[in-house]
Amino acid sequence: MIISTDSQIPSNKVDISVIIPVFNLEKQIIAQLESLRAILESSLNYEIIIVDDGSTDKTLEALRKEEETDTHVRVISYPQNVGKGHAVKRGVMESVGKIAIMLDGDRDISLSLLVDFLTETKNYDLVIGSKRHPLSNIDLPLSRTFYHRVFNILVRATTGLNIKDTQVGLKVGKGDVLRTIFKYISVKRYAFDVELLTIASILKLNIKEMPVDIKLNHNMRLWEITKMLLDLMTVSCKYRISHWYQKQILSELRNPDLQETTVHDKTN
Repeated sequence: MIISTDSQIPSNKVDISVIIPVFNLEKQIIAQLESLRAILESSLNYEIIIVDDGSTDKTLEALRKEEETDTHVRVISYPQNVGKGHAVKRGVMESVGKIAIMLDGDRDISLSLLVDFLTETKNYDLVIGSKRHPLSNIDLPLSRTFYHRVFNILVRATTGLNIKDTQVGLKVGKGDVLRTIFKYISVKRYAFDVELLTIASILKLNIKEMPVDIKLNHNMRLWEITKMLLDLMTVSCKYRISHWYQKQILSELRNPDLQETTVHDKTN
């Protein structure tokens, strides 16, 4: 069962939607919200959609208190942990902002460059953080750095994506574009970023990679790595073998009844 509150801000007045997936982040999420407010409150109408992905600590309790005192905050929750990809999709599909920000809630990524990301959406459909950008400031365990390099090589080999880093938890784009893309997203855990960018490449969207300031002090577990590799193979098969994404997108673009919510045809 999914529990969601109605938006308290008229949809035609929302400039920015921030989507934050959370799982057991009771100690980090409130500070993340405070940092976001400091950046957004000065001149923008915004909504913050926080999707609680089955937390077992007091995360949801803390979020409900924030929701009661801040009309910008909307909480979506469900009892079972499904995965980050699922949580982000729920948030994106319920957002209404002209611009959508997908942001991790754990504060591993500094928000110091967020305004620069927003500025770049004037020229690009999608702006994504990249650990491989020469101006990025990165503090990662050596094993995680190695894994990210290997995973990126596999992503390029299996999907052909010309993206240096698909996995950073800060992505900003035009709201309608992202809501269109997420209609086709099926990956429920960490490799959803690869699926998102694969669909974006099919639509020939303009993508810019930006520097990030990121600090991670934990390693990925073996089951997470295994699941990401399996999900990557699924995305590759749907893209390069069955052409499922291409068929679905082309079918929708040809249907006048559906085009109102679809990115304009850039596939030719």
